[in-house]
Amino acid sequence: QHFVSAMVVLKCFINKDGMVWYFMHVSFSSLNSCNLTETCYEVLASVLSSNSSQLTDLDLSDNDLQDSGVKLLSAGLGDSHCKLEILRLSGCRVTEEGCSSLASALRSNPSHLRELDLSDNDLQDSGVKLLSAGLGDSHCTLEILRSILLGIPHYSCQLMLDPNTANRDLYQSEGNRKVTWGAEQPYPDHPERFDYWLQVLCRESLTGRCYWEAEWSGDGAWIGVTYKGIRRE
Repeated sequence: QHFVSAMVVLKCFINKDGMVWYFMHVSFSSLNSCNLTETCYEVLASVLSSNSSQLTDLDLSDNDLQDSGVKLLSAGLGDSHCKLEILRLSGCRVTEEGCSSLASALRSNPSHLRELDLSDNDLQDSGVKLLSAGLGDSHCTLEILRSILLGIPHYSCQLMLDPNTANRDLYQSEGNRKVTWGAEQPYPDHPERFDYWLQVLCRESLTGRCYWEAEWSGDGAWIGVTYKGIRRE
């Protein structure tokens, strides 16, 4: 049988032998949101590295895999016997460290994995770069790499703050890309300025689908989208 539901799988997970039996007899396994344990990832790595494994499609999305689980799994992915073609790890709390393990596995065994889903993880630019470096291997067959950073570049936009709207207790710097709450600034009067609220608008208007990132430090920050004509008092 090529597909077994997650409920049936969990019934087999009484011991390692049950897990091994299951994974060795299926080509597709959907185990998303199954609260899997580290033991399961160890068994998966063992099965993936087995020459008799039929597993080619594995969905582990929305499990608390973390980087430690990815490291265990990558040991099997990097084995020359691994036949896995599709791996879904969406929402598994993977970071740069996990990307490093996956990149190493891709270098060791670049000839099978075609699709890797890492969406809804905190990979950061550094993690994506690690994975992208592995794609440069001439033997790498990976065709689809899904991540939050690679999935939305078409909608990204660079925003600048509008000094004519900034409250006088907000100091702008770095070419109007940074704002800091502090001493009162000698800004001239302007009808667009926020007199009471500690707020500032961006110069650019947004329409349709847009994506941007913001960094903040301190006790907190409020970031949102509003109409240009929001009340200034």
